[in-house]
Amino acid sequence: MSGARAAAQEFVEQYARDGALSAHSLEKAEFGVWDRVTPGALIIAAALLVDAEEPTLAETSARPGARVLSATLRDGLDGIALAQRYGEFRWDELPALILAYLNLPGMPSDALDTLLDEAESLWTEIVESGEVTRPRVRDGECGPWDAAEPATDMARLDRGVLRVPRLESAVLHPLTAGDRNVGVVVSLGDQALGLQVFRAPTGPLWDTVRPKVAQGVRDQGGSAEEAVGSLGFEVRAQVPVVRDGQRILQPTRIFACDGPGWLLRCTCAWPSAPAEWVDPRVHHLFTQTVVDLSAAEDSTGPAQEITAVEIRWPAGE
Repeated sequence: MSGARAAAQEFVEQYARDGALSAHSLEKAEFGVWDRVTPGALIIAAALLVDAEEPTLAETSARPGARVLSATLRDGLDGIALAQRYGEFRWDELPALILAYLNLPGMPSDALDTLLDEAESLWTEIVESGEVTRPRVRDGECGPWDAAEPATDMARLDRGVLRVPRLESAVLHPLTAGDRNVGVVVSLGDQALGLQVFRAPTGPLWDTVRPKVAQGVRDQGGSAEEAVGSLGFEVRAQVPVVRDGQRILQPTRIFACDGPGWLLRCTCAWPSAPAEWVDPRVHHLFTQTVVDLSAAEDSTGPAQEITAVEIRWPAGE
């Protein structure tokens, strides 16, 4: 039995025993590592197999995130657009689904072993194909989109230069710099992400800016490293912040995508280690945002290398 396989079994058994996932289980799962077989990968693969075998099992659950899980398993990251009205996804939806499957009438005592063995074979095949490590940004199916491009049809909130997908579970606030609204902050429960547009008149900027962003975090006393995931090249950081009078390191990820004449940057703050994995809602919000420089509040701003673009914010909101 491989180490990942044993840890995946421990993950399910710990949930079955305690009724909730521990921080240790979540950290050990390594949900954000897609280029090799990990406990988290086996748990996800097992859930995929369960959903294929019993396609109504997740939907019939009374758990608040069950339908979100079902849509995500069937439609990948695009499934979140279909499931947004059903609630928020939690990691404990995965072992809950697996346990519901194992408790079906007639299941043999070694059903978990069989399921995880099949999951290991499935995920090994997926990793070797390279599909899960292929960045899904501006690839013809996912954006971020420019206003001149045919974006996927969906409801969006118009904030001038930014048109952000509408999610019922999300709350939007302006991101301010002095007396200017320079972006949007989207709150998703215990997560938050900020979206900002920058002018890029000289061409793509992210490859140039990314090392500077990482060094800026280090200069503040935090840590940062460059990495690549389903949203392309990014910075994964521990950013110093003050909370309740105490200085802590906030797990933060910074994504960005170059478009025609612009750079869209997404800064995401998570409370815990498993957030290396990209929440489907974050993926949906980032890759389905539309950028429209013609609607910028400061469309006559200076043509310097990179300029934060002001957004529109309705009065009274």
